[in-house]
Amino acid sequence: MRLRRRQTNAARPVVRLLLVLAVAACRRPEPRAVPAAGWDRAAFALQLVRTEYREQTETGDFSGVPPLVAMVDGTRTAVAGPDERARWLDQALVRVRDALLAHAPSRTVARMCTETTAQLAGHGIRLATPRARPDLARGASLYQLACAPCHGPPRGPPPPAAAHLVPRPPRPTESAQTPYELFNRTTFGGAGTPMPSFAETLSEADRWDIAFYLFADRWPPCGEARWPPLPAATLAHLSDADIWRADGWGAAACLRRNFR
Repeated sequence: MRLRRRQTNAARPVVRLLLVLAVAACRRPEPRAVPAAGWDRAAFALQLVRTEYREQTETGDFSGVPPLVAMVDGTRTAVAGPDERARWLDQALVRVRDALLAHAPSRTVARMCTETTAQLAGHGIRLATPRARPDLARGASLYQLACAPCHGPPRGPPPPAAAHLVPRPPRPTESAQTPYELFNRTTFGGAGTPMPSFAETLSEADRWDIAFYLFADRWPPCGEARWPPLPAATLAHLSDADIWRADGWGAAACLRRNFR
């Protein structure tokens, strides 16, 4: 009897372990949350399709469509998730993808991308904003080091060294409508273009410094600072047209430099 009791007691830990493993196997895995960078990648994909697809269709060359489709597909994987935001965004990206493959008119595709981007906030999707006040002087120095070799002066033509790049680098703020879009461009690079990603070589703060500097450099010096400074987080997502509609012509010259 004592031997049997000892054997029974020795078997109990094994039984408990088997029960724990069985319960764990029955549990459903926790749903994967979409990382914040996934939302920014989606916003960038919409931005890139809006601008680069239009440039390609102007010449009737659709050879650049596959890289754009690949970016949309990669974005869908990055934002895949069980919540309503991810499902809504996936459906919107599928519509953009189908339009690309059908070689839809560039106006149609641009409108789809613009409308989807405008609806992100309404679906509870928060996009990146500066964590600290961007430094314009530092942004000017960083631009000279990281961007000028290909893009040249902010308001000038590309340097001769960029002549072999296809397509030729545009002016930095030519297609970006907000500092956030320019921040995304330096973060993710370009699809089917020589533009690299600077996510590993420039810090997040560095990329915000460059974006805010370039949008300030578009305007002459502020003559009359009669507009109250805006938070950098708000200014990051405003276009010059947004500022003009809210505060009148000339406000951007001051608000792009005087912010908090």
